[in-house]
Amino acid sequence: MDREKILDEIYEAAVAPKTWMKVLDRMADIAGGQGTLMFAEVQKSTQFLCSAAIQDIVQRWSSEGWIAIDERGKRLIGRTDPRFLTDLDAFTIDELAGVPIYRDFFRKVGLGWCVGTTIRSPTSDTIVFSVERKFERGPVEPEAAKMLDGLRPHLARAAVLSAKVGLERALSSINALEAVGLPAAVLTRTGRAVAANPLLTGLGPEISIGAGDRLCFKNPAIQALFASSLRSEMDRTGTRGAASFPLPANGPNPPAVVHVLPLRGSGRDLFTGANFLLYVTILSRGSSLPNALLQALFDLTPAEARVAGLIGNGYTVNDVASQSSVQANTVRAQLKSIFSKTGVARQVDLASLVTSRGDFAEARFPTDKQAEVPFVALPPLE
Repeated sequence: MDREKILDEIYEAAVAPKTWMKVLDRMADIAGGQGTLMFAEVQKSTQFLCSAAIQDIVQRWSSEGWIAIDERGKRLIGRTDPRFLTDLDAFTIDELAGVPIYRDFFRKVGLGWCVGTTIRSPTSDTIVFSVERKFERGPVEPEAAKMLDGLRPHLARAAVLSAKVGLERALSSINALEAVGLPAAVLTRTGRAVAANPLLTGLGPEISIGAGDRLCFKNPAIQALFASSLRSEMDRTGTRGAASFPLPANGPNPPAVVHVLPLRGSGRDLFTGANFLLYVTILSRGSSLPNALLQALFDLTPAEARVAGLIGNGYTVNDVASQSSVQANTVRAQLKSIFSKTGVARQVDLASLVTSRGDFAEARFPTDKQAEVPFVALPPLE
């Protein structure tokens, strides 16, 4: 092990989170592992980062529910030993064969041995490093655990610094958006606001930060769209990269469009628990949404966006058919598709949506089917 080189990489990761992957791979090499999992519970949010070699396995461990019944984690994470521990620090060889997480998961995917440590920061955050090793290689040797012990104080300092740097980065991001007039917040996967700028908090009561620091929308239909956008990213369903939905005018607040962007790559910070950037585009009261924006917001075809724009501005189905040189039945079919994609049920609701009038609050949105939530695919933040 080139100790000086790996220490440099650890402290580089402290201020450049994307380089933690290199550190995780180094740790796996030291212990003869397949890869390393980094599990962080920071500011009431849980995040995972792992070596590419075990990414699919970690995804299964989380999505199939093993995380909730992981006896290995319960026994080892609860330990306060300031060192790296192996499976044999928590179980006997005979016990391991009957523990479900080993028998029914790890060994079936080719793993079954680990060496890891739990770090608790002064702010009560918990960070776990776990090197996962193939079952065929046998238990991790004490010598490998001892080598990792020499890195533990440095990993702890780097992790605590990352937490601070990550929060400052989140604050800087939303302050930059405030400077160009955009209300914004950085959110966890549960909708808890890690940071929010004054422009966003000034949109109350339509948008507020409530119990548990969770961002909430006053309009139940809008809240349902917001919650569905968070679930879509968390569940990794489909190929949707971001979500946008309209916010109706109410009182002194003009109409707006809310955008929820998932943070990916180096944009996602393991230690702040930041999963999303939310920002709000304010519209002029009574104005019509451009066709291009309608198309992007609701995944409309160019023809559907044109129909929506015309209907929204008071044209009848026959008027639209005449202008487009198509049959009225064709326009009705397009209108049916538009209703499905935008979540409204009547032409008057579509008009309220397109012209951003305050009575849009009466429009009906689907709240029980995630697939019906309007999304716009935007490029990931890399």
